[in-house]
Amino acid sequence: MEQQKQKPDASAVAKRGSAEAHAYVFIASFCLMVIELVAGRIMAPYLGSSLYTWTSVIGVVLAGVTLGNYSGGVLAERGARWKSVATIFAFAGFAAAVSFYTFAPTANLIYGLGLPMALATFVFALVGFFPVSLLLSMVTPIVITLSLTSLNKTGTTVGRIYAVSALASIAGTFAAGYLLIPLLGVKTIVMSVSAVLLLAGILASRGGSAREVSVMAAVVLLWVSLLTPKFCFVESAYYCISVDPSQSERGSGYRFVLDRLTHSFIFADPDILEYDYETVYGVVTEYMNDRLGGKRAMRTLSVGGGGYTMPKNVIDNFPDAQVDVVEIDPTVTETNVRYLGLDPYGGIRTYNEDARMFLAQGADGNRYDIVFGDAFNDYSIPYHLTTVEFLESVRSALAPGGIYALNSIDDFERGRVLASFLRTIGQVFPYVEVSPMGQDWRKGGRNTFMILASEQPLDRYAWDTAADEAFARHIAAPQSLAVADAKFLLSAEELTEIEDERQGILLTDNYAPMDSLTAPLFTSRR
Repeated sequence: MEQQKQKPDASAVAKRGSAEAHAYVFIASFCLMVIELVAGRIMAPYLGSSLYTWTSVIGVVLAGVTLGNYSGGVLAERGARWKSVATIFAFAGFAAAVSFYTFAPTANLIYGLGLPMALATFVFALVGFFPVSLLLSMVTPIVITLSLTSLNKTGTTVGRIYAVSALASIAGTFAAGYLLIPLLGVKTIVMSVSAVLLLAGILASRGGSAREVSVMAAVVLLWVSLLTPKFCFVESAYYCISVDPSQSERGSGYRFVLDRLTHSFIFADPDILEYDYETVYGVVTEYMNDRLGGKRAMRTLSVGGGGYTMPKNVIDNFPDAQVDVVEIDPTVTETNVRYLGLDPYGGIRTYNEDARMFLAQGADGNRYDIVFGDAFNDYSIPYHLTTVEFLESVRSALAPGGIYALNSIDDFERGRVLASFLRTIGQVFPYVEVSPMGQDWRKGGRNTFMILASEQPLDRYAWDTAADEAFARHIAAPQSLAVADAKFLLSAEELTEIEDERQGILLTDNYAPMDSLTAPLFTSRR
């Protein structure tokens, strides 16, 4: 009698069979890992992709698993039945679908409150992913209890079910990372997980109110999902990509958005540049072309494609130039070809691979006069593209007298990004110059700083001449950055002041805490 009291649903379990019980555990664990993997993709358009986002996702999901396992065990002791499993699946399916509609409101709340990055990512993950993690984690302890028809087989039964759960987690991880996220959109994945969970609830209910609730919820969610706009214009394995018609002071064009960052503003005329730092890039190309003096064609490499603004600008102004781009995401390139006028057979050559690997493997035998670093933003900086080791590979890929030009976003009064870049780049390149966007760079707030590194000193007279020539050609007319500001470079004393006052960190493969360095910029950007 005591054994029957402990396992009140033993007869029902016998009818279900171990295969069905294992199937429910597999579905719950598989779907949980899919949600956890896709969570980073979901958060990126709102808060970027960084150590903070993944820490919050993993921590919140583990908290849900912990509380779910405990709660499921309590329910099992209090006489949970298969109807309980069916109800949990129904609620989990509904929670997964509803979470999709909480992302934008939660992000708006976070922006309005001005939360720091760590807290912002935690709140987003808590609202979006904790409920479904909690519910799905309740399934396994209940199924274990319902499957224990004999205490003599406790070890075997529990071990088998946990093995099935672990196998499902592994399968969900690989399926999400290798197949679902690259092939399907976020909305499709979340709604598919919801549908699978609701179906599991229907199957587990074997009739009764749980099945009716699941069916009604499935019908409602189907209609809602059909009316909901897509999560992104185009989704890839790396980015949520959007191409939005927009208006600027310089005319009409398109905003090219990667996750939350407006990466480029593309005009029909490639000579028009929207951002001030791009204007300085234009001065760099003019300077290098003058230095080469027609002896040979200029060779440039852009680390990061984005909207291909600078590559198109270079090839338009210097048709004989060799213009290469290393862009990790082939979908970014395809989107530029399909929607933004990039000629796949023109003078721009793209390598769709990681820039670190491309340069480490010899840059396909090329030596460049200019390497443009344009893969950074204030939400997330690929740390492996900031270190001494990476800079050494950049230096190896530069032709004699070549320049590595990269943009750095920082807040001089609060941040340490620029100081860390200067300290790190100074370990590799003997000559470093900085062009701030405006001469009032000490004032509070975010600013963009162009860093120019080379093995040879910059000729400041030639730099001023190049700026005059670039502006005479209306390189970005109408221009918000004055020619005097484009010419302006910090003095050696000012560079020392930045490094000493802000205490920059030497960035190496062993230690490059870029997420903590950029965290202050999250709140200062509002």
